[in-house]
Amino acid sequence: MPALDFFSMTAVVAVNLLAIAVALPWSMGHQVDAPARHAQRFFMLQGLAWILILAASRLPVRPWLDLLPFLAASAAVWALWQLSRALTGWLGPRAPLLERGLMLLCIAGPLGFVVLIDHLSYRLAWFSLCHGLCVALMGCMALYPKKRVARAWRYLMFGIGMLMAASLVTRSVLTLHTSWLPFFTAESPVNHGFALVAPFCNTLLLIAILVAWRDEANQKLRDLALQDALTGLANRRCLENQGRLMLRRAMRERLPLSLVMLDLDYFKGVNDRYGHAVGDQALQLLARTLQKQTRGDEIAARWGGEEFCLLLHAGPDEVQALCMRLKSTLVLGSRLELDFELYFSAGCAHAECVWEGLTLEQMLLQADKALYQAKHLGRGRWETVSMRLSA
Repeated sequence: MPALDFFSMTAVVAVNLLAIAVALPWSMGHQVDAPARHAQRFFMLQGLAWILILAASRLPVRPWLDLLPFLAASAAVWALWQLSRALTGWLGPRAPLLERGLMLLCIAGPLGFVVLIDHLSYRLAWFSLCHGLCVALMGCMALYPKKRVARAWRYLMFGIGMLMAASLVTRSVLTLHTSWLPFFTAESPVNHGFALVAPFCNTLLLIAILVAWRDEANQKLRDLALQDALTGLANRRCLENQGRLMLRRAMRERLPLSLVMLDLDYFKGVNDRYGHAVGDQALQLLARTLQKQTRGDEIAARWGGEEFCLLLHAGPDEVQALCMRLKSTLVLGSRLELDFELYFSAGCAHAECVWEGLTLEQMLLQADKALYQAKHLGRGRWETVSMRLSA
């Protein structure tokens, strides 16, 4: 049986990568999101890099010996940048130091081909080192997510990154200290070994990417179950779940807690006069206004119909200031977007000190009573009820 040569092994790797790139969106279905697209581009660019290496092994003369490896190196680092974008989509923003380091190395690697164009061994050593460091940074990017994601695929990706980085750095060292690895496409045990490690790592990487995509898809389903379809705000179920957590935090950290229930004034008249489509736009406008005027630790939710809720760690004065901002922003926004003015009434249940046994249902009941009082007194206003532990 004839021994495998570098050309044959490179062809296998290239076909493997391109097959993965083609099959990836097919296996994910029709709704492929941006991170998955970046992952697909990673495999396509990796496949392109190996095809260029394949061509260089068949054209070991200049200018092809210079041009084709340079293009292969550029495709390889561009592929890693695409994978970093996929990780950012799945895990949230990555550490700026890692991103800046990756960008610098992605530029420095191919640039070394130009600077060291007359020194084949130094050129290979430089790029292998830069590429290895890039892969190591990529592995580190899989750690410390900003979102709730599974650990298994992240640790697998980290392990793949470290294995590939070790292989590349080893090749860099051997290039400088041996005479049998003179250039990128040389027939040598090191290049053969790297061509064997690459498809193994790519298969594991495909598994990690598929698990990451499934993890994100499941998280989106969980988010949809807690999100109002029309406005994009949290729904009643989400408010109830998060409200219990905020109650416990307020009691533990001795924070005030206010629940504000808002209701659009004369909303039935909006639907009757302008139609339900405009009514939906009015609800969406109020939802956007609530989102813009609330902080990250505050909850804005649609309770039902034209009723919305806010849950925040704030006192009566802060709630009043918030309602004033909401009123002015909503009036201005409705004039511009709907050609008529929208107003709301609000009721606030405020607990300066949360006690054991206080429930979200009790606060909702008091906020609803305060809202009814605001409506009764003329609408376009807000009322507050202070809640205290009975002696």
